[in-house]
Amino acid sequence: MASSNQEKGNSQTESPPLTNQSSEQHTDPPPPTTTHPTHPPPHPMYYQNPHTYPQYPPGYPPGYPPGYHYPQNAPYYGPPPTYQTSSPGTRFIRSFILCFMMILTFFFLSSLVLALMLRPELPVYKVVSFNVNNFTTTPTLAGQWDTKISIDNPNDKLVAYFSNFKVDVAYKDGVMAINHAPGFVLNTNDHMDVNVAGLSNQGNVNLLEKTTMDDLVKERSTGSVTFTLRVSSVNMFKSGSISTRTEEIVAICEGLKVVFQNNNATTGTMDNRGKPADCQLYI
Repeated sequence: MASSNQEKGNSQTESPPLTNQSSEQHTDPPPPTTTHPTHPPPHPMYYQNPHTYPQYPPGYPPGYPPGYHYPQNAPYYGPPPTYQTSSPGTRFIRSFILCFMMILTFFFLSSLVLALMLRPELPVYKVVSFNVNNFTTTPTLAGQWDTKISIDNPNDKLVAYFSNFKVDVAYKDGVMAINHAPGFVLNTNDHMDVNVAGLSNQGNVNLLEKTTMDDLVKERSTGSVTFTLRVSSVNMFKSGSISTRTEEIVAICEGLKVVFQNNNATTGTMDNRGKPADCQLYI
C-alpha cells in the first residue's frame, strides 16, 4: 500500500503544472476597394466658321494620314454619239472591196500552194568547152574566146524560161571579155547547149589592174592560165497558167585551166580531163 501511494505521489509531482493559454484573436481582412476606370476628358468641340479656312484641333496633324489616296475624279461623260445610217452606195462599195480582197487572197494562197507542190529545181550549168585563139598579153591584151555551155532543166512539171545571157571571162578579180548569147525556153527534163563567142581587145585592157595584168603575164609564161566564167540571166519557171517569180541566176564556173602548147602559142584549150566543168549557181 505504501508503495502504491508513493508511486501516485511521484506521478503527481512529475506532471507539469497546467498553464492558462490565452485565446488568439482573429481579425477579418479589409474588404476590397472598388476602383472605376478613368476616362480622359472629352475633347472640346470645335465649330468651323464657314467664312474662314478650316482649323484643326490640337493634336491632329493637318492633311490625310500616310498612304491615303485621293479619290479619282469622276469620269467625263460626253454627249451621246450620233448614229448615222450608211447609204446604199456606201454599202455597195464596201461589199465590192471586201469581195475583191477575198478573191486576191484566194489566188495568192492557191499560187503559194501550187508553188510548194511543184517545188522547182534550179537548172544545171556545165562548161563543155572553153578555148581561146590569138591570145596575147604583150604589147596589148587580145584574144578570141569560144565557149560552149550546157544547161539542163531537171524539173518534170515546170518549163524554164531564160532571158538573154551575159558571159564574162574573168581572171582573178578582173574581167577580160564580156560576151552575150540569146535566151531560150527549155522544156521539162531537157537540156540545151549555148555557144558563146567574144573578143578581148585593146578596149578591155583598162578592166585589168596593173598588178592583175602582171600576174596574168607571169602565169602565161608557165604554159597555162586559169580563168573563171560568170554566166548570168533572168530565169522563170512556168506550169500552165502558174508561174514562179522572176529571179536572176548567176552561174560561177571557176578553175577553168587553159593549156597552151608552148610559150609562143596563141591557142589554148581547156584541160579538164575530158569532163565538163561544173558551175555553182547563185540567186
